[in-house]
Amino acid sequence: MKHQKEIRLLALLWAVVLCFLPGCKKRESNESIRMDLARQVTSLDPQFATSWESQVVMLNLFEGLLIRQSDGELAPGAAESYTISPDGLTYTFQLRRDGTWNNGSVKDNIDPTPVTAKDFVFSFYRIFDPEVPSPWAGDFQAIENSREVMAGELPKSQLGVRAAGDHILIITLSEPSPILLEQLAGPGALPCHEEFFRSTRARYGQGISHILGNGPFRLSSWDEEALVLAPSGFYTGTQEVLCPSVVLYTQRAERDGTTQWELFLDGKSDFCEIDSRQALEAEERGLSLVPTDETVWALLFRQEEGEPLENREIRRALSMAIDTASFGERVPELFGRTDSLIPQTASLMGESYHQLAEAEPVAYDPEGARAALEAGLSQLGIEALPKTTLLLPESAELGALGGYLQKLWQRELRQFINLEVLPDLEFQKRIEAGDFQMAVTSLSCEGGIPMGALGAFTGGSSRNLTGYANPEFDAMLARAHTARNTREAAGYCAECEEILFQDGVAVPLLTQQGYCAMAEGLTGLNYRTDYLLFAGAARTAG
Repeated sequence: MKHQKEIRLLALLWAVVLCFLPGCKKRESNESIRMDLARQVTSLDPQFATSWESQVVMLNLFEGLLIRQSDGELAPGAAESYTISPDGLTYTFQLRRDGTWNNGSVKDNIDPTPVTAKDFVFSFYRIFDPEVPSPWAGDFQAIENSREVMAGELPKSQLGVRAAGDHILIITLSEPSPILLEQLAGPGALPCHEEFFRSTRARYGQGISHILGNGPFRLSSWDEEALVLAPSGFYTGTQEVLCPSVVLYTQRAERDGTTQWELFLDGKSDFCEIDSRQALEAEERGLSLVPTDETVWALLFRQEEGEPLENREIRRALSMAIDTASFGERVPELFGRTDSLIPQTASLMGESYHQLAEAEPVAYDPEGARAALEAGLSQLGIEALPKTTLLLPESAELGALGGYLQKLWQRELRQFINLEVLPDLEFQKRIEAGDFQMAVTSLSCEGGIPMGALGAFTGGSSRNLTGYANPEFDAMLARAHTARNTREAAGYCAECEEILFQDGVAVPLLTQQGYCAMAEGLTGLNYRTDYLLFAGAARTAG
């Protein structure tokens, strides 16, 4: 503790000296970084919060064993080094000895609590808690005894995660996993301080006084309008904080009756995710653009109990009646065609997924579609589909394509499908609430890996918009997570995608290159579509 006090005193003295150096004016010109979040952040519990907005905040408040860089490479985080046994089953992580939680106080002369290997062990105990398992449990099924612990067949102490002293964490697998390191850089594997967790009395992560991080930022305020991140005075890792604060506005665009893009153009935010069309406008304005992962747009079928689309044959009929090769000019400008639910940019440990494996796409088969429709209607005891509506988002300009889908279904199946184009905000609310029958919408690819895209269809997932539940699919995806190598993992993913196609769950239609527009003076942002770190970023006054 004495050593930590001396380090903070030296840092304070050095900061005073810097203020009198010529280069200090540039640092003083740094301003807060501002960003808009589309949804409210309701939880910051790393083991259970899965929304993109929550992940943005958590990955800056906490630091995992490893940190994913914007180029996809992994860098040391709370662990300064690691080794892997020759058989690929044992990972030994050496934690930094100066890692601390952000619970100290300079004013009250209170030293922060050290981060130990037990904090990571406890986070994995929470992931595989048999009473309330974490949504991230599927990502770590390769860990020894994880299934048995989650089923309550073995005590948590038998889980293949243990502390060998304060600064050595050992993770033992039941079978090699080529993507374990990438998963350890994600939000699910962030540490959790057990004593603090229990002190929150089941409110962990639900308020500013119920969250304790170990990362470069701390949470200085959190209300309905914004969350504000401030530099932590106790962080000792490699991530350098340059900006005085980060302001994350929540649902500001909705409150103001505008869009995030318009707020950015008005100078009220410093970067914004945009589509290809907005990127053209950005280029005309001379704005800086960073390309991000591609986005897949797919036709989704909502499987509501008691509704016709719950029937597998009906969904297969509608899928097989789509002739994607004839889309032609109906594909909107700046979109491309795709036959996969997994973006072309998806990779496994740096290897392109689509170079490792490829699923058999949905085949245009009008005769098979008519036979499936006849079988489905017979199973349901009806002669035709009742009123069925396809939803489209307004800004994507997919009206011509939606009209062509209507034409195909009427021509091949003699079924008329309604078409409804909604403002983006209303469309998104309907989709998230499951209030739709069919919709063409964009799909996320968490972590930039194929399992991240396919995870949106696992039973019980908060990302599952379709209501699809198939144990065979879930088991196949679990095999992908625990595959012996990247090629085997890619093969399992391709089989997962084919299961989705055979069950008529989704039809991939389009792909769209994404971009991020950056304000003038913003530098150093560690940004990917699914990953955003503010350490190292700065915004200078214009």
